[in-house]
Amino acid sequence: MHLVIRVIPGAVGFTYVTFNEGETVSIAYKSHLYSAAEQRFAQTEKILTAVQMAVIKERPLAQGQRIIVVSPIPAIEAVTKASVPNSKALHPRWIQWATYLTATDVDYIFDPKLQTQEFLQYEMEYPVPAGTLPIDQYQVVMYTDGSAQLAVGTKQQYSAACAVVSSTMEGEVFCPQHTYTQTLGDGTAQLAELKALLLALEHADPATLTLLVCDSYYCVQSFNEYLHYWKLNGFRDSKGNTIKHKLLWGKVADLKETLPKVHVVHTLGHQRVGIHVAGNTLADEAAKSAVAVATVAAVTL
Repeated sequence: MHLVIRVIPGAVGFTYVTFNEGETVSIAYKSHLYSAAEQRFAQTEKILTAVQMAVIKERPLAQGQRIIVVSPIPAIEAVTKASVPNSKALHPRWIQWATYLTATDVDYIFDPKLQTQEFLQYEMEYPVPAGTLPIDQYQVVMYTDGSAQLAVGTKQQYSAACAVVSSTMEGEVFCPQHTYTQTLGDGTAQLAELKALLLALEHADPATLTLLVCDSYYCVQSFNEYLHYWKLNGFRDSKGNTIKHKLLWGKVADLKETLPKVHVVHTLGHQRVGIHVAGNTLADEAAKSAVAVATVAAVTL
């Protein structure tokens, strides 16, 4: 199975969406605002910036499988500085791009739909579920995140961890109260995101109105849309196949039934502005720190 990354350029930045090949539920949504230097780039150079960042960020998630990058540039592997009108990027940047355009584990596919305004206006953030309240009406706001990194000294084994930051909100001011982390050993980023969701639910109080904020589209969509039907169908999908992480989703489903006051919403990760930036960033840092500690401990042993 290949990892598929769709690169979607915008006016002030870009978004990329990651899927497992043949699946419709995304693993990750990431976005990036162009720096002052990148804003001056030609459009092709902006897309190359997106491609480079997407491959760097998602290569650990591929765990050795091939990566397919879908972009709005035909024959992107053949693009050179000389072929781009009004090129603004310096030669060192072009050398970096060439490294990724010729990488042996990456294939590039052109999709003309990515050039259309209709596609560029596609909503990348999961819609806010019905019944969600303004954030200042929740007694507790919990942020989750998972992380997986290649273990030191290996080419196949990954070190994963998850984190939950529990906070209160004074108006729109983020006030962290507790941080929970869990190391997971060898595991994918998707597994880590799901374990973070489960960890948050395990720490949620049934009597407390709680907002759970997660940057995994996969987890939020599954929790809000699919979980009820998965449980009715014995945790099998519409094709009759057993879903990934069946046992974990079973635990999530059981907890969901006991936590009617917990609402789960999505936020885009790695943002610079927005009400969830502080909480999401703290959860991200906690998960990565837990991975680092676990990796060092494993090497020491």
